[in-house]
Amino acid sequence: MGHELLAAIVAGFAAGMLQFIVASGLTLIYGVMRVLNFAHGALFMLGAFVCYTVLSGSADSLAMWLLGVGGAVATVGALGAGTESTIFRRLYTRDHTTTLLASYALLVTLDGLAQQFWGLTPRTQAQLPLFAGSLKLLGTRLAVYDLVLIGIGAALAVGLTVLIRGTPYGRAVRAVSADPAMARATGLRARRIQVSVFALGSALAGLAGALIAPLVSIDPGLAPTFVVQSFAIVIIGGLGSMPGALVAALLIGMLDSFAISFAPDLAGFSLYAGVAVVLLLRPQGLFGTLHARSDT
Repeated sequence: MGHELLAAIVAGFAAGMLQFIVASGLTLIYGVMRVLNFAHGALFMLGAFVCYTVLSGSADSLAMWLLGVGGAVATVGALGAGTESTIFRRLYTRDHTTTLLASYALLVTLDGLAQQFWGLTPRTQAQLPLFAGSLKLLGTRLAVYDLVLIGIGAALAVGLTVLIRGTPYGRAVRAVSADPAMARATGLRARRIQVSVFALGSALAGLAGALIAPLVSIDPGLAPTFVVQSFAIVIIGGLGSMPGALVAALLIGMLDSFAISFAPDLAGFSLYAGVAVVLLLRPQGLFGTLHARSDT
């Protein structure tokens, strides 16, 4: 029982960290620009496809794997910056419904383009041999890639916190988030900051897509699946709260892992149960406030 518990905890943390990487980009974009980007799931899907394309489905060395991941991050980040400049910038003064409809249209468009370019046949990306297999820890066999995902997710959480809270760029981001007009009046280049935030948030989706590529069948169906999970995590954590997104992602990951390990019939319901419980007890989310602009 103890070995099963440890394995479930590690698997839950790994799944939660992966979901956090996806949701962190959505949270960052909402926290600064109040854009609920429904196309975020399509960016995640494209990250997986780009990684697969760069690596041609194989992974022979760490250098090649880094190239595939880097290609996904750069490509999706650039696409995110492009959509900010051509689509979302025109919608900042519009209501959330208009923005959601526009982002949903972008989701459908990107999904259609992916089908045209890669087709509907699911693709598989081989795991890097370095990350394959398992290791024994406290008498329990743990997947090496789960530990890699936990490490990457933890490093990213720390890095984002330092970036937003401890750097001049982060202070500029918070200023633009609080009052874009005042930020421009003080000399900050608000437009550039908004583009960079959108690019960073999109790049995080691309990173998550590249990381999940060896674990799933890569097809356009990834887009709607993970955008639902991302929005659920953002809602549970509190809109615009990065700490909330981290806690919510780990909570959902742990609930799902425990359900799979100890109550398989309930697997798949943990996401909806988490959303329902949190909305009933704390409608603003775990770390959200009813009136605050952002906690990014």
